[in-house]
Parts: sequence; C-alpha cells; structure tokens
Amino acid sequence: MSTPCVLVLAGLDPSGGAGILADAEAIRAGGARPLCVPTAITVQTTRSVRRWEPVAHSLFTACAHALLEEENIRAVKVGMIGEAKIAKLIREWLSHRRDLPVVVDPVLQASSGTLLFRGSLEAAREAYLSLAEGGVLTPNLAEAQVLGDGPPDAAKLLAQGPRAVLLKGGHLPGDPVDVLATAEGIEEFRAPRIKVTARGTGCRLSSAMAAGLARGVKLRDAVIGAREFVRAYLSRQAP
Repeated sequence: MSTPCVLVLAGLDPSGGAGILADAEAIRAGGARPLCVPTAITVQTTRSVRRWEPVAHSLFTACAHALLEEENIRAVKVGMIGEAKIAKLIREWLSHRRDLPVVVDPVLQASSGTLLFRGSLEAAREAYLSLAEGGVLTPNLAEAQVLGDGPPDAAKLLAQGPRAVLLKGGHLPGDPVDVLATAEGIEEFRAPRIKVTARGTGCRLSSAMAAGLARGVKLRDAVIGAREFVRAYLSRQAP
C-alpha cells in the first residue's frame, strides 16, 4: 500500500521554524507523507512575524480539493486558519470525509505576539471549536483560556465537542505536564523540562500526532510518540 498522507492546512512560515514547513518535517519523521496547503503567507523570520495575508479562497479550495480527490489521505492537521471563512471551507470539505481523524492546533498568536486570526476572540473560538468537533484539539494554556472562555481546563473543552483534548503545559514553570482528556477520562504526561527555547513545538507535536493517526496508531500511543519526537527535537536545539 502507498504511504498514508496527512493533509496539512496551516500558515506558511518561510523561516521554517513553525507553520507548514515544521508540520511537514514532523509528518515525514512520523512515517507519513505531508500534503501541504497554506491558509496564509506570513512575512516572518526566526525572530518575529511582521505581517501576514490569507491565501485567496478559490486557490486554497482548489488545492485542497485536488489532493482530497487523488491522494491517500488518512488524517488532517489544521493549524493557523487566519479567518472564519477558511474554517467554514474546511468544515464543508470534512463533512464529506468523516472517516478522517482531524488534529486541530488552534494557532491564535505568534510567539512574538502577532495576532494570527482576523476577527473577534468569539469568532476564533467558534471557528476552532467547530473544526475540532469529533477530532483532537491541542491548545496551549493561553489558547485553552480563549477557547474555554476561562481558566484552562481540558475537561471543559472536551465537553464542547472534540473527541479528545491534549492541553499542553509547556508554558507553566517547572517540569511540563500535558493533560489528555477523552471520554475514558483524564491522563497526565510528565517529563523533565528541556531548558531550551524553540519555536514551532506545538506545530510539530500536533503534526506528529496526525502522522501516527494516519498510520492507524491509537490516540494515546500517537500522543506518546509525538511527545517523544518533540523532546528529541528540543534536545537537538540545546547548546
């Protein structure tokens, strides 16, 4: 059989530190083939995002439709969407492919502080939660606060429609704890902090999870494998 593919719908970071290029790197490492359709083009270096523009809707739609029709897509990764219209287009396509596992990384703001969604916080909340319905949502603490309209809570987000929520704890002081919430319950994943600063870890984690799901790996094992991949990536960045 051909290598399973992951359809990636995310922003293009030309520096490669985050976004769709980081997604592709993680998916290949996870044994799947990335099919990348940018939602937006950013003017970005390794230091900061200077500006960004959404991709024309007609071009975005044509690219995604062509891949969905002809390639062996077994999972979808959604990152930066930029605006509510893109979310609506994605929902329409996925309504015809409910067999596909979907991993949603709700990218709302760059590490440098630039907002990556045009519209209100309420619009961003509705857009990302609608995409994650029946899928896997992977917010960090700040994103979870926006999506849950309150303190970060994986169980509260799970109740809003996702199949699973992986709440990432890397921004807390001390050793990071990621919390996985599913219908079966809550599980915590702990590991010593790797003391290095690196961009794109959220992109890589969610994409590595999508690669695992595309290969038929169970969700918990996909989470464990993705965490191991990101920790190896961070270790390579250490001086």
